[in-house]
Amino acid sequence: MRVALITHEGGGISSVCRGLASSLSKKRVPTTIFTEGGSKCEVETVNDFLEIIRLPVIHFPPRGLWFQLRNFRLLSNLLKEHSIVHGVSPYASVFFSFYKNKLKKPFVATIHGVHAPVQRVFVNTPVLSWTWSDFALHIVEHPWHEFVTRGCLANSDHIVTCSFNTFNELRVTYKNLPTNRISVISNGIDFDEIDNVRIDDDGNNDKNNLSIVFAGRLFWLKGVFHLLRAMETLSLDFKNLRLKIFGTGPQEHRIRKFISDRGLKDVVLFKRRVPHKQLIAEIKRSDLLVLPSLYEALPMVALEAMACKKPVVAFNAPFVHEIVKNGYNGILAKAFDPRDLSDKICMLLSDNKLCLKLARNAYSYVKLKHNWDIQADQYLKIYESLAE
Repeated sequence: MRVALITHEGGGISSVCRGLASSLSKKRVPTTIFTEGGSKCEVETVNDFLEIIRLPVIHFPPRGLWFQLRNFRLLSNLLKEHSIVHGVSPYASVFFSFYKNKLKKPFVATIHGVHAPVQRVFVNTPVLSWTWSDFALHIVEHPWHEFVTRGCLANSDHIVTCSFNTFNELRVTYKNLPTNRISVISNGIDFDEIDNVRIDDDGNNDKNNLSIVFAGRLFWLKGVFHLLRAMETLSLDFKNLRLKIFGTGPQEHRIRKFISDRGLKDVVLFKRRVPHKQLIAEIKRSDLLVLPSLYEALPMVALEAMACKKPVVAFNAPFVHEIVKNGYNGILAKAFDPRDLSDKICMLLSDNKLCLKLARNAYSYVKLKHNWDIQADQYLKIYESLAE
């Protein structure tokens, strides 16, 4: 059996694809990742059972549409060498769910979120906070999102949702859902990658400071401004506290302006986007990670922080209940309330014993429930049943 994984580059979905591919290769399952690249086709051999093929893409939204149109013929030929086609990112692969009969290959799709509830959250945010990119993603591109989801639901041989919350949203949004061919398999963590990232405490200039990490695409729904308002209060109580922001996106200019206008330049450090291993190192150096998102499917960065034995503070929203149990393996603040978020962060920064307890429980939870070495076996069962 040879597995083809199709994804886009960057973000949580890309991390999911890499983690799954790595675990499949450890189980000696020949695997190929097809993803975005530069101006020409590039092949990287990772090990005897894993290769990455990067294909050209037009960097204009919706990127997944242009990726498939530009590379359709080449991808169609390359996929013939594989037993299973898995659209880890439906946006980069939905056309092949329609084409699977021609390919004579089973097609599996992973749904990482449902656009309709995301759109509802977005339209309830302040209009003046929107950027053109926010509006384009959530409103203008809505027909594309619908086409992708409906196409995968109708034509895939099997659907995987990354969380029970996503599965329930699918049931509410799309009637006559074929639940007999839908499985829930949570995102996993590659613990080998986490453990292989070493940090040099002696060379860490911030070792005398307290450090909070935020990582994610800078859209309004990621809730960065709620965290920045919390930092205004926290910086008065903790003079040695620093917030590190890792990410880029349409809200970056407004975030930088907010930081400047509120006198937070020495408190908030803008790191933009960094390689994944460097981000893991920064999480390991930090005291905690904050997830102020208004909506997520299953946030990879929160799972990664747990795997790094770091406490997570998040808003009390339905999507986060699946991974964070308040007071046991993380702390939940009142939804979208910067003041309560500040209080919860303050509580953790002031209580090292509580931090250690949460970190220990978080690591145990994610090791048991979100370990790619275990999650990959569930995918293998699906692949094998379809291949037969």
